[in-house]
Amino acid sequence: MGGGVLAIYDLESGYADSLMQYIHQKQNMPFKTIAFTNKNALYEYLKEHHIDILLITANDMEKDLEDEDIEKIILLSNGQIFSEYLGYASVYKYQSSEKIIREVLEYFLEVHNSKNVLPNISKGVEIVAVFSPVKRVGQTIFSLTLGQVLANDSTTLYINMEEFSAFDKIFHQSYEGDLSDLMYFYKQSPDTLPIKLKAIVNTIHQLDYIPPLVYSKDLRNIDTGRWVELIESIAATGMYEKIVIDISSVVADVLAVLDICNKVYMPIIDNIFCLMKISAFEEYLLKSENSAIIDKIIKVKMPVLDMDIEDENFLDRQLWNEFGDYVRSVLREAA
Repeated sequence: MGGGVLAIYDLESGYADSLMQYIHQKQNMPFKTIAFTNKNALYEYLKEHHIDILLITANDMEKDLEDEDIEKIILLSNGQIFSEYLGYASVYKYQSSEKIIREVLEYFLEVHNSKNVLPNISKGVEIVAVFSPVKRVGQTIFSLTLGQVLANDSTTLYINMEEFSAFDKIFHQSYEGDLSDLMYFYKQSPDTLPIKLKAIVNTIHQLDYIPPLVYSKDLRNIDTGRWVELIESIAATGMYEKIVIDISSVVADVLAVLDICNKVYMPIIDNIFCLMKISAFEEYLLKSENSAIIDKIIKVKMPVLDMDIEDENFLDRQLWNEFGDYVRSVLREAA
């Protein structure tokens, strides 16, 4: 994208430069970033350039900037703002860079809400699903590890569509937005989906992921066609080369989602009940005229995992252990 301009002004050159570098490392941001530590240089830049958002320390704000070609001014606050600037948007300066950028993206979204910022549609996106009609086969472990492996070589997004994902507990954090919020915003303003998506994603080992739904009833109540439309629209932004969908049968029409995928990885375990359920699922696909999905299915025989129930970071460490190597071998065979 890169259509807008975010300017950062702070007398602390280390702060301004580090924040700018952090933004530069993020892919597909909707603006280019420039940092200033000298006010004269900022005014010189404004003589010939438009700034969409100026992020400026509260103590350095001055009224003259209101007359410049700046769409929105956001104050970097240390907790105190002069009374004459209380009406300005502000973000707390000493929080993490990730949180600052999320807040700035929300403000950027307001600025560009009426503008079409959707980039050219990308035709080369691969959408893969991880799905099994059998429960308790390690689907989440496989899905997250698969996504992290893919993210080493390709920009990858992970979307969890399970009923109870417990991601807040798995990754020990609370989320300010989730998949349901993204769906709501998409229905209201589809053209600005790329900005909202950037504001809501989190990252683990280079893998971007959308925090899963908190209320599972949304998976049941929202028409599956809407979910398909959202996924295809995310693919159309060109922000990601790979999209991994971790999906459960709680989705009203799981076959509609599988139908848009290039591949369907199906974790299985080696017991007679699992194999009978897989067979029943394949028979259903044939009878319901969805045999094309069968050709996409790649069955993955899950190894026995030595899982320490006291290890809260178990999922986070799968990338470089024996299970990560196994997932890499699955990808090589499926290529």
